Amino acid sequence: MANGWIVFDKALPSKPEIALISRALGISRAEAVLACLLVWAWVDENTTDGHLDGLGLEDVDYQARIEGFGAAMAKAGWLLADSRGLIFPNFDRWNTETAKQRLQKSERQRRWRSTRAPTGAPTGPSTGASTPPSTDTPR
Repeated sequence: MANGWIVFDKALPSKPEIALISRALGISRAEAVLACLLVWAWVDENTTDGHLDGLGLEDVDYQARIEGFGAAMAKAGWLLADSRGLIFPNFDRWNTETAKQRLQKSERQRRWRSTRAPTGAPTGPSTGASTPPSTDTPR
């Protein structure tokens, strides 16, 4: 379960699903993004696999603080609801400890690579010799 943070994809505000949710509820994209984050934080705190048994769309509405939000998330494909409860598809891509560790490692690797060579510099194998060139001519 939770470790105190959730992943935020900086592309989230421009995703088509956010536009669908925003339009369906007559709210701004910013409100839709915030409501998604509230819901995903709640899910992260309460499940390890993205399944919340016995809960329904009204519970999602309560967490988002917006009536109809659960149905809008479902319509956008970010939530499945049936008589058994709620399922958040792709939960394991973003919210498991392994996923968070993988994302942190990718970000560390990206930062490391960006500090290795100045912009425009070749990024291939090293061309610098570790010993001075030989002055002998081959025979």
